[in-house]
Amino acid sequence: MKLTYLHKEIPELSGDFLEEETVKVAPGGEYNNSSSMQICLSTVRLAMQLGIMLPGQTKDDELPYSTGSDSLTFKAPLSTALVNKKIIYLRGWKHFESCVKGFNALGLMAEQILLEVERMKKLSTSDLNNLKLDFLKSRETNTGEKIFTPNELKNIEASELLQINDEAVAIWSCFGKRTIYCSTSSNMGISCHQVLRLMQGKKLEFKGKEFTLMNQNEGSLVIWCPDERADFMNKEKTFFLRELEKEEPQITKLRTYINRQQRDPGALSDALLTGGYFFPTNPQSKDEMQNLIFIALKMIEKEKKVPLVEILTDENIHHALESIGAYVKDGKVIIEHGVESGIYGLMVPYLILLEEFLKNNMGKTLSTWNQASIGAALAAIALADDILREPMKLEDSVRSELNSLFPEISKFLDSNKLGRDLKTRIHGVFDLSNLQSLAQLLGVVVENHSSGRGTAYVGLGSSSYGNGNRCFEILKDSLTSGGAFVGKEAFHVSTHTVNPFAQALIFGEDIFRYLSRWFDKTKKPTESIIRGVMRHARKPEPAGASAMAGYLLSRLDTGTLSIVEIAYVLKLLGFNKDIFLEFAGYSTKTQAMRSFLQEAYEEGSNMYNFAKNMLLLLDWTDSDLLDKMKTEKEESIVKYISAPLDDIQFEQLDGPTAIYITGDNCQQPSFEFVEKLANACWENRKQIEEFLDAYSKLPIKHERKASNKSSKEPVFA
Repeated sequence: MKLTYLHKEIPELSGDFLEEETVKVAPGGEYNNSSSMQICLSTVRLAMQLGIMLPGQTKDDELPYSTGSDSLTFKAPLSTALVNKKIIYLRGWKHFESCVKGFNALGLMAEQILLEVERMKKLSTSDLNNLKLDFLKSRETNTGEKIFTPNELKNIEASELLQINDEAVAIWSCFGKRTIYCSTSSNMGISCHQVLRLMQGKKLEFKGKEFTLMNQNEGSLVIWCPDERADFMNKEKTFFLRELEKEEPQITKLRTYINRQQRDPGALSDALLTGGYFFPTNPQSKDEMQNLIFIALKMIEKEKKVPLVEILTDENIHHALESIGAYVKDGKVIIEHGVESGIYGLMVPYLILLEEFLKNNMGKTLSTWNQASIGAALAAIALADDILREPMKLEDSVRSELNSLFPEISKFLDSNKLGRDLKTRIHGVFDLSNLQSLAQLLGVVVENHSSGRGTAYVGLGSSSYGNGNRCFEILKDSLTSGGAFVGKEAFHVSTHTVNPFAQALIFGEDIFRYLSRWFDKTKKPTESIIRGVMRHARKPEPAGASAMAGYLLSRLDTGTLSIVEIAYVLKLLGFNKDIFLEFAGYSTKTQAMRSFLQEAYEEGSNMYNFAKNMLLLLDWTDSDLLDKMKTEKEESIVKYISAPLDDIQFEQLDGPTAIYITGDNCQQPSFEFVEKLANACWENRKQIEEFLDAYSKLPIKHERKASNKSSKEPVFA
């Protein structure tokens, strides 16, 4: 019910001025469960078309960034032993440096390809064949030579053209010549660029000749990104973006903004003028798109000095509007739906997580922690969970494709119910230094920490409008319908002070995962082993570690985890005070350490004490730290049993917690640093094995003692 701020209705005030405006929202037209899932599954098909493998196609027990695997889930035994709870890592695809935006970009593209395939189905056989011949005619080598001669094209039989995949032609038709305008803080643009490069590298074959899906001179991207002078941009992301612009052959150009309000309207304006695609990093609802289109058209009207009526006759405007679910009628723009398909692409990692979870029989409950960023990643997982709770609402064709691509999920849904037979919980983590609209809408209040002066790690703030926030709508639906997201109690804060410790734990876990394969095979890490570590262990960017930081901080704030436990695990992995500060981007000089502590102090006294004490603990002797850790851990185990993060009934079923690790788009440690850390970890391998033997055997019972090393329970490793 909308507030009118009246005690009694006054009919004369019920009129709507917007009825006379040039941009109107049409009733209906929203995506439903089937259309959302269809785009999600089309995202998977697009990924497969570009050479990305699904769980059933990859090898088991692989490492992150393995050549023969695109697995997303990895057990984390050290993190498990640290927090006394089964932990698994959920990553993004290695083709996008594990970045969540890869799914976002693929989802937006998948919808356009779906629309093009539908258009192609309506063509006559002759017109469809001509389109395929145009595709073959345009194929070139990297030096610009035509793959097929005119005579070869002339002699191709119509029946032979059936061998040309319709989706491949649709990809080329969509993105070979039309420009993508991506509005982003950074990672979304990087992911769009990477998808286009994958398309340029995808090999196809016809009549014994090999060629690529897109030529080296096809594909075009304009990234609307923050200017390096903007106070919310960092030098590292500027460097990555500038490197994309320098790549040859060039497909990507940058347009920078300082005022965030310029971003989405500016990118949309460019797309409208050129007939390109508008790819916002933030999903945009119908109401938000009404505002954006209105402003973009005003910008065009002012720039071109042409009446709006004339602007709306432009063919490019019509092409761009069609791609975002809008059209022109009687001199007005009618909006049928928002630009939301990025959300449906972001549903993919949750489906893959569930598929691998069921395939490996990991338990009866699954708790997922996600960095909220703009909210799309969190909303996508909540939506995917809601859809799978009601599979009968899916159209037969969509359900059939789900069966084909995710057989374990399909088999489970045939005789079980998600939410009942497999209980799920979804948590979100937001960066305290960013004024998150979702946190405000959910009524989250942070009492123990301050925002400080740090630039936000996760999301730079939306230039979209709050009216009709699609991510909030999805989360609210899950909350009110008894779904996996339970509201503000499941929306947690992360701070800049905890974040580098979370990065260090994730990086160290990956180093240990690789080194443990060599413990019994060699006397010390060789250069080739160190190189292997660098291939398979990646430092996550701050946003990528935000979910882990939020999880750790929640445990610390509820008194169910001790800083001594965190320090001990970091010490086992080879970190001391100086190595940690170097890893976190600070020098080991006193002034740099003071800078780190000062920034922690600005986030409140709790974070200052945390940072100060962690640095002190990292320089304790191993034996002193071990003794204190044992005492602290016994307390943590007991307190978590009585005050878990999820409800008692859920926790008693003892399923894993999946931490979403999203993005490695940052400067990676040098060979010398990795060698130093890996050698220290190697020296501690006996202590690590003793720690895992004592604390990674699950389930952990209330009465279990830290010294009990004779248990034959399987190790969660």
